[in-house]
Amino acid sequence: MSTNRTLRAVPTPETDTAKPSTETEEKLWQALRNNPGSTATALSTAAGIGKSTAPKILTRWEKDGLVARTAGIADGGSRPADRWSITTDDQPTDDQSTDDQPRMHSEKSQRLAPGALRGMVEDYLRDNSGEFSPNAIGKALDRSSGAVHNALEKLVESGYVVRTSDKPKKYSLAAMTAATME
Repeated sequence: MSTNRTLRAVPTPETDTAKPSTETEEKLWQALRNNPGSTATALSTAAGIGKSTAPKILTRWEKDGLVARTAGIADGGSRPADRWSITTDDQPTDDQSTDDQPRMHSEKSQRLAPGALRGMVEDYLRDNSGEFSPNAIGKALDRSSGAVHNALEKLVESGYVVRTSDKPKKYSLAAMTAATME
């Protein structure tokens, strides 16, 4: 008896977060490619996986910068469902087929070195006076607002940045740091 086995590529350091590693992740990734902008529930149904599994995987991929979450729009009912889309070049364009093709890295899809985003955020605040939300800085740097928020909180802990407002969260360069630059 011979058994057909599916061979999988061994992940390299450049691609280990860029591709799904389990069969469940493969199914969810394909569902996301075929249904961009769908809710986690719709994606779990399309992928044939558990409804509680999809949000966990999607949240992890969001932290890795592979997918983007768009907050649902409230229309008077309960909390609206967030919608998910792929943020990397793994999403096919008009001139690409959906077959597996070599991945082209954009600047955003490449992972930064540890602490690099913190430095980018600090540089942004140094170059731009005023108060900024994580979302505004994220848009300016073409990075996720969640990652920028985490970097800002680390900078607050170290004293380089101050949180000027809790709701909505806004940050500025600490006065002591700004004074030493002049």
